[in-house]
Amino acid sequence: MKPRANPMQDRTMTLLDSRTTWLGLAAALVLATTGTACKKATGNEASKGNAAAAPAPVAVAKVTRADIAREVVFDAEFRPFQDIDLHAKVAGFVQAMNVDVGDRVKAGQLLASIEVPELKEDIERAAAAVKRAQSDVVKAQEDALRADEDIRRAEAEIKRAQAAHAEVKQTLGRIAGVAKERPGLVAQQDIDTAQSKERTADAQVAAAQAAHSGSRAAASAARAAIGSVKEQVNVAEADLRKLQAKAAFTKIVAPFEGIISKRYADAGDMVRGGLSPSAPAVPLVRLVHQDKLRLVFPVSASFLAKVKAGDEVEVRVASLSKTFPAKVARLTREVEANTRTMETQVDVLNADGSLYPGMYAAVAMKLDRKQNALAVPLTALARGKKVTVFLIKPDNTIEEREVKLGIEAPDKAEVLAGLAEGDAVLVGSRSQVKPGQKVEPKLVKLEEAP
Repeated sequence: MKPRANPMQDRTMTLLDSRTTWLGLAAALVLATTGTACKKATGNEASKGNAAAAPAPVAVAKVTRADIAREVVFDAEFRPFQDIDLHAKVAGFVQAMNVDVGDRVKAGQLLASIEVPELKEDIERAAAAVKRAQSDVVKAQEDALRADEDIRRAEAEIKRAQAAHAEVKQTLGRIAGVAKERPGLVAQQDIDTAQSKERTADAQVAAAQAAHSGSRAAASAARAAIGSVKEQVNVAEADLRKLQAKAAFTKIVAPFEGIISKRYADAGDMVRGGLSPSAPAVPLVRLVHQDKLRLVFPVSASFLAKVKAGDEVEVRVASLSKTFPAKVARLTREVEANTRTMETQVDVLNADGSLYPGMYAAVAMKLDRKQNALAVPLTALARGKKVTVFLIKPDNTIEEREVKLGIEAPDKAEVLAGLAEGDAVLVGSRSQVKPGQKVEPKLVKLEEAP
């Protein structure tokens, strides 16, 4: 698609019809005048000989001041605002296809279901592993509680043994003191018995302390076991979530509202999962968003300095005889090397669904604007080696005058030299008149292009 930058080629059908109408009017005026002149000449020949014919009436328009903008029309194509092929992320069999081509679907609607025979058993095994790991956590916590209770009992036993040891030691001290002060008063057997009791009390204290240390070690081991089995729970739960997510992938849902434009699979088909390059998955359906469309057209590099997002444009859909205003939404900011154009987009709302992706349209943009310019109708111009007009002089004779043009709009052109404001110029066909001929000017008002 290439832009048509020549305004003579870019005029709309409405403008062409308007010009054709005035061209016909001018031709009709000339032909009528010619016929009338012939009839009068015949009559005059019969009555007055070779009297001169009356001036021919011609259609003329005034050179005026007007706001002018060059219109450039670009060929454009409607595309979906977004469209995607929906794939299965898990391998299996198509259990059900709930939609067909042309169906309108809402976001979140179930489109298809995939059956994975082994997936149900895998989920059950993972759930059982989670339960076992959770039971191990409970057991480890109970072991830790028992170890804490053992610590408390050991601490109590240490206190009891230390108290008994203190009492025995005190008794032995008294006996030893008496035996030292009064030898022979205390039997040696009593001394030996007291010493034996002290040794027993010492052993009991040591045993209680050893039991306390053992209980503390057991409690530390139980707490470590709790951390380990909790980690096992986390791993088992992660495996279960992964399988549950895989199960969720067996339901293919619409990510946005749109139309099903293609269907690639039927119930019973086997589908591959994932998007591996070595074994690419086949899509199930294509979903197209058509409530809003992108109207895409290329703008040549020579126009890029004059085009920006937000510029007003006119969209013309010839196949629907439909015209409506819009605005440039975005430019890709990249010039294609092979075409020297930049893709430009217009967002078009399509609530009534009358527009379809793939349809063609024209996008008209007004560039090179100039206000209060001296303007002449395009229907007054003759283009050859030079551009000329038939100027109607004050004595109503025709003068062919060369003009220099600036900006050209669909219906008028800026005059840089050759004419002045208020000059009358012939519009329409020149075939029946020539320079120097005297005419009867008929001022007409030409319809302006939108």
